[in-house]
Amino acid sequence: MQHLGNIFLYNNNSINRELYHQNLEKQGYFLFDTDNLHKFSLYHKEVTPNVLLFDFAPHTPIEYIASLENNFSRASIPLIVVSEAPNAMIYHPSISHYLNHEEAARRLSDILESYCIGGKHHHILYINLKPYERSDFAKSVRASTYTMFEVNNIASAQKYLQKNRPSVICINFLPVLSKSQKLFAFPKTFYVENTQNIKEIEQFLN
Repeated sequence: MQHLGNIFLYNNNSINRELYHQNLEKQGYFLFDTDNLHKFSLYHKEVTPNVLLFDFAPHTPIEYIASLENNFSRASIPLIVVSEAPNAMIYHPSISHYLNHEEAARRLSDILESYCIGGKHHHILYINLKPYERSDFAKSVRASTYTMFEVNNIASAQKYLQKNRPSVICINFLPVLSKSQKLFAFPKTFYVENTQNIKEIEQFLN
C-alpha cells in the first residue's frame, strides 16, 4: 500500500478512535494515536508528522485545550483541532484548522490530502485569520458549487501552496494582505470581510 503521510493524533475521544484507524490507515496514512500527551510530545520529535491532529471529547475543559495549544505553538506543522468548544474560547494563532466533529466528518479527509498528497485545485484558498468571528463568507462558499480550503494561519497556508494550486486566495485581515501578496507571489489575491459573500469575488473564479 502506498504511504501517503504521517498523522499524529492526540485523541481523548474514545468514540472516534476506531473510526480514525479504519479510515486513515485504510487509505494509506501512518497513524500514531495516543491519549498520553507525554508520549505524543516525545514521538513527534522523533518522527516528523505531516499533520498534528487533536480530537477532544465534548467534556474536555477549555483550559486543558488551551494548555496543549501553548505546548505546540512553535510547531511548523499544521495543527488541526477537533472540538465542540467555541473557536473564540480556544483561539490560538498556531492552530491551522478548527473543526467540530460534524465538520471533521465532512472536511478532514480533504485537509489531510491537501497537506500530505497535494495536487488539489480548490477554487478558493481562504486564509481566515479571524476564526473567532462568524464567517458569512465561508458559509456562502460552502453553500455554492465552489470548493474552498480554509486555513487559519499564514504558515499553514504556505504549506498548502507548496503542493496545491487554488484559483484565488482570499484573506480577511487587511494588514496581512500586502505581505501575503509578496510572500505567495500569487496574482489573484483579495481582501474579504467575514461579512461578505462569494458573489463579490465570483467574477475572478471564471
